Amino acid sequence: MDSSSALKRFYRSVAIEEHDNGYVVTLDGRHLKSPAKRPLHLPTQDVAEALALEWEAQDEIIKPATMPVMALASTTVDRIGQQRTGVVEQIAKYGETDLVCYWTDDPKELATRQANAWVPLIDWTKKTYGIELNTQTGVMHLAQPDGTFDAFHKVIDQYNDWELAALSNATHCTGSIIIALALMNNHLDADAAFEVSQIDETYQIELWGEDWEAKDRRETILNDLKNVIRFLNYL
Repeated sequence: MDSSSALKRFYRSVAIEEHDNGYVVTLDGRHLKSPAKRPLHLPTQDVAEALALEWEAQDEIIKPATMPVMALASTTVDRIGQQRTGVVEQIAKYGETDLVCYWTDDPKELATRQANAWVPLIDWTKKTYGIELNTQTGVMHLAQPDGTFDAFHKVIDQYNDWELAALSNATHCTGSIIIALALMNNHLDADAAFEVSQIDETYQIELWGEDWEAKDRRETILNDLKNVIRFLNYL
């Protein structure tokens, strides 16, 4: 963001208030809104306090990249709240092409790493949700059992809008609804979710090294997953 488009801090005071059985953050007494100008009515005091701290921590220039709670709260209000059905369907579709279902058979070391990381997750999915998944080697499309999409859809649709924002972010970060659900259920922490979603990338880095772009991307993914966990803990 160049200086001409940067948003300067335009407020002095940050506070939280109870409002409509929830909470709001205020900037100079005015209710904070989403980027789409929708009211940000927050479900818990912890979310409100975390969001207020993000706004209070801004210096002369507001840096959205330092405000993960604001990003997830805005996603909840502006995206999930307006197009929940489409978001649920989009996430459920990951179950038909999930990362953990596509393995390699060569090199053997990578295949072993994938199996050690992903077989337990596939077993956990069956035990937890009764969803059985097919796996294969290679990248050709793999047909999953009939009803897989509907089964994932049912699971995902049980989350409220705030939880769904976190689930959507985790699924996008990992490329896997299975890993994201394991994260949501505390079966994996952020570091473990990152590790099992980056099996192939980590192997390639060990062979060839890591350039700055890959390092930056991986750090962003890990931070996003940690922010998902923090956000869920605030709810």
